[in-house]
Amino acid sequence: MSINSGLFAGVAAVAAQSTNFAVISDNIANSNTVGYKETEARFRTLVTSSPSATSFTAGGVVAQPLTDPQQQGLLQGTTSATDISIDGNGFFITNAVQTPGANDEFFMTRAGNFVPNENGRLQNTAGYFLQGWLTDTSGNIVNNTTRDLLTSLESVNLSQFGQVANPTSTANINVNLNSNRTVGQADTTNITVFDSEGNDYLMAIQFSRTAANTFNYTYTLTDVASNTALAAGIGPRAMVFNPDGSLESLGGVAGATNAAALDATVTFTAAAITAAVPGRVVNDLSIVVNFGNFDQSTGTSQFDAAFAPSLLNQNGSGPSALTSVNIDDSGLLTAQFANGQNRAIYRIPVGTIPAPTQLQSVSGNAYRTTATSGDLVLNIAQQGGAGRMQSSSLENSTVDIAEEFTDLIITQRAYSAATKIITTGDELLEEIIRVKR
Repeated sequence: MSINSGLFAGVAAVAAQSTNFAVISDNIANSNTVGYKETEARFRTLVTSSPSATSFTAGGVVAQPLTDPQQQGLLQGTTSATDISIDGNGFFITNAVQTPGANDEFFMTRAGNFVPNENGRLQNTAGYFLQGWLTDTSGNIVNNTTRDLLTSLESVNLSQFGQVANPTSTANINVNLNSNRTVGQADTTNITVFDSEGNDYLMAIQFSRTAANTFNYTYTLTDVASNTALAAGIGPRAMVFNPDGSLESLGGVAGATNAAALDATVTFTAAAITAAVPGRVVNDLSIVVNFGNFDQSTGTSQFDAAFAPSLLNQNGSGPSALTSVNIDDSGLLTAQFANGQNRAIYRIPVGTIPAPTQLQSVSGNAYRTTATSGDLVLNIAQQGGAGRMQSSSLENSTVDIAEEFTDLIITQRAYSAATKIITTGDELLEEIIRVKR
């Protein structure tokens, strides 16, 4: 009966507008939620049978909520370096568990308001932990061969870098050796170097005249804390100069013109260090020394002038506290230490999805994959269609309050009209009942 179908159409309309009212209410409630994406109720018809020339059976209407999790929100600057936003496609990868296991589910979110918790893990206000790839000091992903797998990720943990020491691996030394030194006369320069635990040593280099334009040089190492020298030095090695005072060869090997004058690796073994300083357990201390450039007088040289070092530096450091972090556009998280050194520690991936509108929302402004969304792909920011990361910024909610209140008025009117369908249908049925009377 058409009246009955009309009544059910009115009921469907009431239900659909109720759904729309709930959607609008949720949008308004989350208008200040970081990274929130507004939901839109889209209506579609329900047809129960095809109309004919003389009859029509009402179907109804259904409201289907639709959210685009990748809809770009306005980026707003903050004062926290661990606040992150994504400009473009993609999501942060998170986990509700501080140390995810094999059965712990990963979630996606655009809410990048992360702060370190009491254990140093970056966690957003919803309680999800930011996931990242651990890197070496050069920014290379440690487990790069398996980086496509979620199991390659770990919760970003700043506490394990609270104190970091960098062993010395290279040193740059430029000196002038007096060309008028007699055979047997020697000069010495010292440079501070560090082992794998941050212990500091004085590495002395002694230059001794052996012949015209030729010096022998020897390395020795002394522990600063105990003022103890290692039992054996390294050398002597030969250093030969050209007639114009520029460096010709090191250790009997002549380099190409303008090539870096790299000495063979200088290695003080862990055994030698332990023998000199009992109880100390460290790695071998291996250093490549650069004396400038071959055939150039601007590096290590031999002139008729006093012995004088012009450059003494190295790349190691003693223990230093973490002071701040920085995240660049590609998601590389770099730690900054009190001694002025920087060190790459994590790379934060951007997860992309083939059909983001098919993701399932979960509490905490996060999403999980579904059978229709496609699989999660881990990308480096700005690669593979992934967006750019912005440090010290957050993505605002995409809710437009003015638009939501306008929709609220329209929904209220539509709901009221739908109830009129029900009351009118009731009156029509009442008239049919009266015919019997």
